[in-house]
Amino acid sequence: MLENCMIVQSGGPTAVINNSMVGLIDQIHIANFKGKIYGAIGGIHGLIHDSFIDLSELSPNDRERLRWTPGAALGTCRHKLTDDEIEKIIYILKKYNIRFFFYIGGNGSMKVAKLIDDRAKMTGFNLTVIGIPKSIDNDLLETDHSPGYGSASKFLATSILDMKMDVASYPYNKRVTIIETMGRHTGWLAAACSLATYEKDYSQNLIYIPEAPFDLDQCLVKIKKAQQENRDTFIMVAEGIKDNLGQLINDENVEYDLLGRPKLGGVSSYLKGIVESETGIETRAIAPSIWQRSSMLHSSRTDVEEAYELGKQSWYYAEKGYSSVMVSMDKEEDSLKDYKINYRPKPLEKVAGKEKFVPKSWYDEKNNNMANEFIKYVEPLIQGEVVLPRERGLPIYKQVIGQ
Repeated sequence: MLENCMIVQSGGPTAVINNSMVGLIDQIHIANFKGKIYGAIGGIHGLIHDSFIDLSELSPNDRERLRWTPGAALGTCRHKLTDDEIEKIIYILKKYNIRFFFYIGGNGSMKVAKLIDDRAKMTGFNLTVIGIPKSIDNDLLETDHSPGYGSASKFLATSILDMKMDVASYPYNKRVTIIETMGRHTGWLAAACSLATYEKDYSQNLIYIPEAPFDLDQCLVKIKKAQQENRDTFIMVAEGIKDNLGQLINDENVEYDLLGRPKLGGVSSYLKGIVESETGIETRAIAPSIWQRSSMLHSSRTDVEEAYELGKQSWYYAEKGYSSVMVSMDKEEDSLKDYKINYRPKPLEKVAGKEKFVPKSWYDEKNNNMANEFIKYVEPLIQGEVVLPRERGLPIYKQVIGQ
Protein backbone atom coordinates (compact mmCIF):
# COMPACT_ATOMS: atom_id res chain seq x y z
CA MET A 1 0.00 0.00 0.00
CA LEU A 2 1.33 3.44 -0.94
CA GLU A 3 2.26 5.81 1.86
CA ASN A 4 0.46 9.17 1.74
CA CYS A 5 0.93 12.73 3.00
CA MET A 6 -1.40 15.09 4.85
CA ILE A 7 -1.11 18.89 4.92
CA VAL A 8 -3.06 21.01 7.38
CA GLN A 9 -3.29 24.79 7.61
CA SER A 10 -4.20 26.01 11.07
CA GLY A 11 -4.79 29.19 13.06
CA GLY A 12 -5.10 32.69 11.64
CA PRO A 13 -4.39 33.03 7.89
CA THR A 14 -1.54 35.14 6.56
CA ALA A 15 -0.67 36.68 3.20
CA VAL A 16 1.99 34.01 2.57
CA ILE A 17 0.70 30.83 4.24
CA ASN A 18 -0.11 29.20 0.88
CA ASN A 19 3.53 29.53 -0.16
CA SER A 20 4.53 26.99 2.48
CA MET A 21 1.92 24.55 1.21
CA VAL A 22 2.99 25.04 -2.42
CA GLY A 23 6.69 24.77 -1.57
CA LEU A 24 5.98 21.47 0.16
CA ILE A 25 3.89 20.11 -2.73
CA ASP A 26 6.47 21.21 -5.30
CA GLN A 27 9.26 19.47 -3.41
CA ILE A 28 7.20 16.28 -3.00
CA HIS A 29 6.67 16.21 -6.78
CA ILE A 30 10.39 16.79 -7.39
CA ALA A 31 11.11 13.80 -5.12
CA ASN A 32 8.81 11.70 -7.34
CA PHE A 33 6.72 10.65 -4.36
CA LYS A 34 4.17 8.04 -5.47
CA GLY A 35 1.52 8.49 -2.79
CA LYS A 36 -1.34 10.93 -2.44
CA ILE A 37 -0.96 14.44 -1.03
CA TYR A 38 -4.09 15.15 0.98
CA GLY A 39 -5.17 18.52 2.36
CA ALA A 40 -7.51 18.78 5.34
CA ILE A 41 -10.46 21.03 4.48
CA GLY A 42 -11.01 23.63 7.18
CA GLY A 43 -7.93 22.78 9.22
CA ILE A 44 -8.44 20.57 12.27
CA HIS A 45 -12.13 20.34 11.39
CA GLY A 46 -11.25 18.40 8.24
CA LEU A 47 -9.02 16.04 10.21
CA ILE A 48 -11.75 15.24 12.69
CA HIS A 49 -14.53 14.87 10.11
CA ASP A 50 -12.65 12.96 7.41
CA SER A 51 -12.90 15.86 4.97
CA PHE A 52 -9.95 16.00 2.57
CA ILE A 53 -8.97 17.18 -0.88
CA ASP A 54 -6.38 15.57 -3.15
CA LEU A 55 -3.66 18.18 -3.65
CA SER A 56 -1.70 15.84 -5.91
CA GLU A 57 -3.94 16.94 -8.77
CA LEU A 58 -3.10 20.65 -8.53
CA SER A 59 -1.44 21.69 -11.78
CA PRO A 60 1.85 23.63 -11.81
CA ASN A 61 -0.10 26.68 -13.00
CA ASP A 62 -2.60 26.38 -10.13
CA ARG A 63 0.19 25.98 -7.61
CA GLU A 64 1.92 29.06 -9.00
CA ARG A 65 -1.30 31.08 -8.71
CA LEU A 66 -1.69 29.93 -5.10
CA ARG A 67 1.67 31.47 -4.28
CA TRP A 68 0.17 34.93 -4.86
CA THR A 69 -3.12 34.18 -3.09
CA PRO A 70 -3.55 35.35 0.54
CA GLY A 71 -5.57 33.49 3.15
CA ALA A 72 -5.55 29.78 3.95
CA ALA A 73 -6.50 28.07 0.67
CA LEU A 74 -7.32 24.80 2.45
CA GLY A 75 -9.38 26.56 5.06
CA THR A 76 -8.71 26.83 8.77
CA CYS A 77 -10.48 27.01 12.12
CA ARG A 78 -9.85 27.40 15.83
CA HIS A 79 -10.84 24.41 17.92
CA LYS A 80 -9.78 22.93 21.26
CA LEU A 81 -9.13 19.24 20.73
CA THR A 82 -10.59 16.66 23.09
CA ASP A 83 -8.85 13.40 23.90
CA ASP A 84 -11.46 11.48 21.93
CA GLU A 85 -10.88 13.69 18.89
CA ILE A 86 -7.14 13.04 18.98
CA GLU A 87 -7.90 9.33 19.02
CA LYS A 88 -10.24 9.79 16.06
CA ILE A 89 -7.59 11.71 14.11
CA ILE A 90 -5.13 8.85 14.54
CA TYR A 91 -7.77 6.41 13.34
CA ILE A 92 -8.42 8.53 10.21
CA LEU A 93 -4.71 8.95 9.47
CA LYS A 94 -4.32 5.17 9.66
CA LYS A 95 -7.36 4.71 7.45
CA TYR A 96 -5.74 6.77 4.67
CA ASN A 97 -2.28 5.36 5.40
CA ILE A 98 -0.94 8.83 6.12
CA ARG A 99 2.73 8.46 7.01
CA PHE A 100 3.83 12.08 6.55
CA PHE A 101 1.92 14.73 8.47
CA PHE A 102 2.64 18.45 7.96
CA TYR A 103 1.04 21.08 10.16
CA ILE A 104 1.32 24.75 9.16
CA GLY A 105 0.55 27.11 12.03
CA GLY A 106 1.55 29.05 15.11
CA ASN A 107 2.45 28.03 18.65
CA GLY A 108 -1.05 26.65 19.35
CA SER A 109 -0.88 24.62 16.15
CA MET A 110 2.53 23.27 17.11
CA LYS A 111 0.94 22.10 20.36
CA VAL A 112 -1.70 20.22 18.36
CA ALA A 113 1.00 18.68 16.16
CA LYS A 114 2.82 17.55 19.32
CA LEU A 115 -0.36 16.00 20.73
CA ILE A 116 -0.92 14.05 17.50
CA ASP A 117 2.73 12.99 17.44
CA ASP A 118 2.53 11.81 21.05
CA ARG A 119 -0.63 9.79 20.43
CA ALA A 120 0.81 8.21 17.29
CA LYS A 121 3.86 7.07 19.26
CA MET A 122 1.67 5.80 22.08
CA THR A 123 -0.34 3.64 19.69
CA GLY A 124 2.71 2.42 17.77
CA PHE A 125 1.67 4.21 14.59
CA ASN A 126 4.68 5.11 12.43
CA LEU A 127 3.95 8.77 11.60
CA THR A 128 6.39 11.50 10.59
CA VAL A 129 5.18 14.82 12.06
CA ILE A 130 6.66 18.09 10.82
CA GLY A 131 5.58 21.58 11.92
CA ILE A 132 5.87 24.54 9.55
CA PRO A 133 5.77 27.93 11.30
CA LYS A 134 3.45 30.79 10.38
CA SER A 135 2.32 33.71 12.48
CA ILE A 136 1.77 37.40 11.86
CA ASP A 137 2.21 37.79 15.63
CA ASN A 138 5.83 36.56 15.30
CA ASP A 139 5.53 34.87 18.70
CA LEU A 140 6.96 31.43 17.86
CA LEU A 141 10.02 30.33 19.78
CA GLU A 142 13.01 28.59 18.20
CA THR A 143 12.83 30.62 14.98
CA ASP A 144 14.24 34.06 14.24
CA HIS A 145 10.88 35.13 12.87
CA SER A 146 7.69 33.63 11.48
CA PRO A 147 6.35 33.75 7.90
CA GLY A 148 3.49 36.22 7.65
CA TYR A 149 5.05 38.70 10.05
CA GLY A 150 7.19 40.49 7.45
CA SER A 151 4.24 41.09 5.14
CA ALA A 152 1.92 42.25 7.94
CA SER A 153 4.66 44.59 9.15
CA LYS A 154 5.12 46.01 5.67
CA PHE A 155 1.38 46.55 5.30
CA LEU A 156 1.10 48.38 8.61
CA ALA A 157 4.15 50.59 8.10
CA THR A 158 3.10 51.48 4.54
CA SER A 159 -0.48 52.22 5.59
CA ILE A 160 0.66 54.50 8.40
CA LEU A 161 3.01 56.37 6.07
CA ASP A 162 0.06 56.89 3.73
CA MET A 163 -2.08 58.15 6.61
CA LYS A 164 0.64 60.54 7.68
CA MET A 165 0.70 62.08 4.21
CA ASP A 166 -3.07 62.49 4.41
CA VAL A 167 -2.97 64.07 7.86
CA ALA A 168 -0.14 66.39 6.80
CA SER A 169 -2.50 67.79 4.17
CA TYR A 170 -4.25 69.71 6.99
CA PRO A 171 -1.42 71.73 8.61
CA TYR A 172 -3.74 73.68 10.92
CA ASN A 173 -5.89 70.79 12.08
CA LYS A 174 -3.84 68.86 14.64
CA ARG A 175 -5.39 65.62 15.79
CA VAL A 176 -4.67 62.22 17.31
CA THR A 177 -4.76 59.05 15.21
CA ILE A 178 -4.85 55.70 17.04
CA ILE A 179 -3.98 52.59 15.02
CA GLU A 180 -4.79 49.25 16.67
CA THR A 181 -2.75 46.23 15.63
CA MET A 182 -3.24 42.56 16.38
CA GLY A 183 -1.18 41.19 19.25
CA ARG A 184 -2.89 39.35 22.10
CA HIS A 185 0.16 38.94 24.35
CA THR A 186 3.00 40.30 22.23
CA GLY A 187 3.73 43.61 20.54
CA TRP A 188 5.67 42.56 17.45
CA LEU A 189 3.15 44.09 15.03
CA ALA A 190 2.73 47.34 16.94
CA ALA A 191 6.52 47.53 17.13
CA ALA A 192 6.77 47.23 13.33
CA CYS A 193 4.83 50.49 13.05
CA SER A 194 8.04 52.21 14.19
CA LEU A 195 9.21 51.78 10.59
CA ALA A 196 6.64 54.37 9.51
CA THR A 197 8.84 57.43 9.73
CA TYR A 198 10.18 59.71 7.04
CA GLU A 199 12.45 62.70 6.64
CA LYS A 200 11.01 65.77 8.39
CA ASP A 201 8.34 63.68 10.13
CA TYR A 202 6.97 66.19 12.63
CA SER A 203 4.36 63.84 14.02
CA GLN A 204 4.66 62.48 17.53
CA ASN A 205 4.84 58.67 17.29
CA LEU A 206 3.91 56.62 20.35
CA ILE A 207 3.97 52.80 20.44
CA TYR A 208 2.40 50.70 23.17
CA ILE A 209 2.98 46.95 23.47
CA PRO A 210 1.74 44.29 25.94
CA GLU A 211 5.30 43.65 27.15
CA ALA A 212 5.34 47.02 28.96
CA PRO A 213 2.55 48.50 31.16
CA PHE A 214 0.44 51.19 29.55
CA ASP A 215 0.41 54.48 31.49
CA LEU A 216 -2.70 56.39 30.44
CA ASP A 217 -1.85 59.55 32.35
CA GLN A 218 1.60 59.74 30.77
CA CYS A 219 0.07 59.17 27.33
CA LEU A 220 -2.39 62.04 27.83
CA VAL A 221 0.41 64.38 28.94
CA LYS A 222 2.36 63.60 25.77
CA ILE A 223 -0.70 64.17 23.58
CA LYS A 224 -1.38 67.60 25.13
CA LYS A 225 2.26 68.59 24.80
CA ALA A 226 2.33 67.65 21.11
CA GLN A 227 -0.76 69.77 20.46
CA GLN A 228 0.86 72.74 22.17
CA GLU A 229 3.83 72.21 19.83
CA ASN A 230 1.43 72.16 16.85
CA ARG A 231 2.18 68.48 16.14
CA ASP A 232 -0.06 65.55 15.26
CA THR A 233 0.12 62.40 17.36
CA PHE A 234 0.09 58.87 15.97
CA ILE A 235 -0.49 56.16 18.57
CA MET A 236 0.23 52.56 17.51
CA VAL A 237 -1.25 50.21 20.06
CA ALA A 238 -1.37 46.42 20.30
CA GLU A 239 -4.86 45.07 21.04
CA GLY A 240 -3.59 43.32 24.19
CA ILE A 241 -1.99 46.23 26.07
CA LYS A 242 -2.30 46.08 29.86
CA ASP A 243 -2.00 48.44 32.81
CA ASN A 244 0.59 48.16 35.57
CA LEU A 245 -1.60 45.55 37.31
CA GLY A 246 -1.60 43.32 34.25
CA GLN A 247 -5.25 44.01 33.40
CA LEU A 248 -6.39 44.59 29.82
CA ILE A 249 -7.02 48.29 29.26
CA ASN A 250 -10.66 47.78 28.26
CA ASP A 251 -11.11 44.65 30.41
CA GLU A 252 -14.76 45.34 31.26
CA ASN A 253 -15.75 45.07 27.59
CA VAL A 254 -13.91 41.82 26.82
CA GLU A 255 -15.67 38.59 25.83
CA TYR A 256 -14.08 35.14 25.50
CA ASP A 257 -13.80 32.66 22.63
CA LEU A 258 -14.23 28.86 22.51
CA LEU A 259 -10.62 28.38 23.61
CA GLY A 260 -11.16 30.53 26.70
CA ARG A 261 -9.10 33.38 25.29
CA PRO A 262 -10.26 37.01 25.42
CA LYS A 263 -11.75 38.28 22.16
CA LEU A 264 -9.58 41.31 21.74
CA GLY A 265 -10.12 44.33 19.56
CA GLY A 266 -11.67 47.69 20.31
CA VAL A 267 -8.93 49.18 22.47
CA SER A 268 -8.42 51.95 19.88
CA SER A 269 -12.08 53.02 20.11
CA TYR A 270 -11.89 52.82 23.89
CA LEU A 271 -8.83 55.07 23.99
CA LYS A 272 -10.37 57.44 21.43
CA GLY A 273 -13.22 58.14 23.83
CA ILE A 274 -10.87 58.80 26.73
CA VAL A 275 -8.52 61.04 24.72
CA GLU A 276 -11.37 63.18 23.40
CA SER A 277 -13.07 63.53 26.79
CA GLU A 278 -9.82 64.29 28.65
CA THR A 279 -8.15 66.59 26.10
CA GLY A 280 -10.86 67.80 23.74
CA ILE A 281 -8.58 66.92 20.80
CA GLU A 282 -10.23 65.43 17.74
CA THR A 283 -9.22 61.75 17.63
CA ARG A 284 -9.54 59.05 15.01
CA ALA A 285 -9.47 55.29 15.80
CA ILE A 286 -8.41 52.86 13.08
CA ALA A 287 -8.44 49.07 13.43
CA PRO A 288 -6.97 47.33 10.36
CA SER A 289 -8.17 44.00 11.80
CA ILE A 290 -7.74 41.14 9.29
CA TRP A 291 -6.55 43.59 6.63
CA GLN A 292 -3.07 43.58 8.16
CA ARG A 293 -2.71 39.82 7.57
CA SER A 294 -4.54 39.52 4.25
CA SER A 295 -2.94 42.11 1.98
CA MET A 296 -0.92 40.34 -0.68
CA LEU A 297 -0.40 43.63 -2.52
CA HIS A 298 1.84 44.88 0.29
CA SER A 299 3.49 41.54 0.96
CA SER A 300 7.24 41.24 1.30
CA ARG A 301 9.07 39.18 -1.32
CA THR A 302 11.45 38.06 1.42
CA ASP A 303 8.45 36.78 3.35
CA VAL A 304 7.00 35.03 0.29
CA GLU A 305 10.26 33.30 -0.58
CA GLU A 306 10.99 32.21 3.00
CA ALA A 307 7.52 30.74 3.45
CA TYR A 308 7.94 28.80 0.21
CA GLU A 309 11.40 27.56 1.20
CA LEU A 310 10.12 26.39 4.58
CA GLY A 311 7.67 24.14 2.73
CA LYS A 312 10.47 22.70 0.62
CA GLN A 313 12.72 22.21 3.64
CA SER A 314 9.98 20.41 5.57
CA TRP A 315 9.93 17.63 2.95
CA TYR A 316 13.72 17.54 2.93
CA TYR A 317 13.80 16.86 6.67
CA ALA A 318 10.93 14.37 6.47
CA GLU A 319 12.91 12.40 3.88
CA LYS A 320 15.94 12.50 6.18
CA GLY A 321 13.91 10.78 8.89
CA TYR A 322 13.25 13.76 11.17
CA SER A 323 9.97 13.82 13.08
CA SER A 324 8.35 15.71 15.95
CA VAL A 325 10.16 18.85 14.78
CA MET A 326 9.31 22.31 13.47
CA VAL A 327 11.47 23.60 10.63
CA SER A 328 12.78 26.95 11.81
CA MET A 329 14.69 29.91 10.42
CA ASP A 330 18.00 30.85 12.02
CA LYS A 331 19.60 34.13 11.01
CA GLU A 332 23.38 34.13 10.56
CA GLU A 333 24.80 36.43 13.20
CA ASP A 334 27.60 37.95 11.15
CA SER A 335 27.44 41.70 10.61
CA LEU A 336 29.94 41.44 7.74
CA LYS A 337 27.53 39.40 5.65
CA ASP A 338 24.21 40.22 4.06
CA TYR A 339 20.99 38.96 5.61
CA LYS A 340 20.96 35.16 5.37
CA ILE A 341 18.71 32.47 6.78
CA ASN A 342 19.52 28.84 7.61
CA TYR A 343 16.69 26.31 7.89
CA ARG A 344 16.97 23.88 10.79
CA PRO A 345 14.69 21.41 12.63
CA LYS A 346 13.77 22.22 16.24
CA PRO A 347 11.92 19.90 18.66
CA LEU A 348 8.17 20.54 18.77
CA GLU A 349 8.24 20.32 22.55
CA LYS A 350 10.33 23.51 22.66
CA VAL A 351 7.75 25.41 20.59
CA ALA A 352 4.34 23.95 21.42
CA GLY A 353 2.07 26.41 23.22
CA LYS A 354 4.92 28.80 24.10
CA GLU A 355 5.31 32.47 23.19
CA LYS A 356 8.20 34.71 22.19
CA PHE A 357 8.00 38.26 23.49
CA VAL A 358 9.57 41.49 22.29
CA PRO A 359 12.85 41.84 24.25
CA LYS A 360 12.59 44.57 26.87
CA SER A 361 15.86 46.07 25.65
CA TRP A 362 14.24 46.66 22.26
CA TYR A 363 11.55 48.95 23.69
CA ASP A 364 12.13 52.49 24.95
CA GLU A 365 9.55 52.85 27.75
CA LYS A 366 10.41 56.49 28.37
CA ASN A 367 9.73 57.61 24.79
CA ASN A 368 7.32 54.79 23.93
CA ASN A 369 9.17 53.78 20.80
CA MET A 370 11.41 51.03 19.50
CA ALA A 371 15.19 50.87 19.90
CA ASN A 372 17.56 50.59 16.95
CA GLU A 373 18.08 46.89 17.68
CA PHE A 374 14.47 46.23 16.73
CA ILE A 375 14.71 48.31 13.55
CA LYS A 376 17.78 46.31 12.47
CA TYR A 377 15.88 43.11 13.19
CA VAL A 378 12.69 43.90 11.28
CA GLU A 379 13.94 45.85 8.25
CA PRO A 380 15.27 42.80 6.33
CA LEU A 381 11.91 41.06 6.72
CA ILE A 382 9.96 43.64 4.71
CA GLN A 383 12.29 43.83 1.72
CA GLY A 384 11.28 43.15 -1.88
CA GLU A 385 8.08 43.62 -3.84
CA VAL A 386 5.57 41.17 -5.27
CA VAL A 387 4.01 41.79 -8.67
CA LEU A 388 0.57 40.19 -8.73
CA PRO A 389 -1.04 38.81 -11.89
CA ARG A 390 -4.11 40.90 -12.67
CA GLU A 391 -7.25 40.88 -14.72
CA ARG A 392 -9.41 43.97 -15.29
CA GLY A 393 -7.06 45.82 -12.95
CA LEU A 394 -7.57 43.46 -10.00
CA PRO A 395 -5.48 40.58 -8.59
CA ILE A 396 -6.26 37.06 -9.79
CA TYR A 397 -6.46 34.68 -6.85
CA LYS A 398 -6.80 30.92 -6.69
CA GLN A 399 -9.20 28.88 -4.58
CA VAL A 400 -8.74 25.24 -3.61
CA ILE A 401 -11.81 24.38 -1.57
CA GLY A 402 -15.31 25.21 -2.76
CA GLN A 403 -14.22 25.53 -6.38
